[in-house]
Amino acid sequence: MPIINIEFDGQKVKEEEIKTLSDAVHRIVSKITGIEDVPVYANDSQVKVAVAPIEIFIRLSDHKITDAEKLISDIKSKLSEWKTESNFSHLHEKRNLHRTNFRQRDR
Repeated sequence: MPIINIEFDGQKVKEEEIKTLSDAVHRIVSKITGIEDVPVYANDSQVKVAVAPIEIFIRLSDHKITDAEKLISDIKSKLSEWKTESNFSHLHEKRNLHRTNFRQRDR
């Protein structure tokens, strides 16, 4: 199951905006992956150094991904569409989605 973590700077982003974004990212990832059970955790860190106003991290088991590049492209595209349609000002195209592989201890 995918897990979404959203880190945000509460001094730059309102809580209501994060709730709206959380709902949107949940719907987008759930639709694209076909997995309904997608938890979203949003956190305003107490300590911040050189952070963007919002950063989104999506974790998904490797065995659930058939084409990582397509998955990333689809999520990025739908998130950009949503941003434009909802006039959400905090997501910038300059931020890149990318795949990071982490070795899993327990499979």
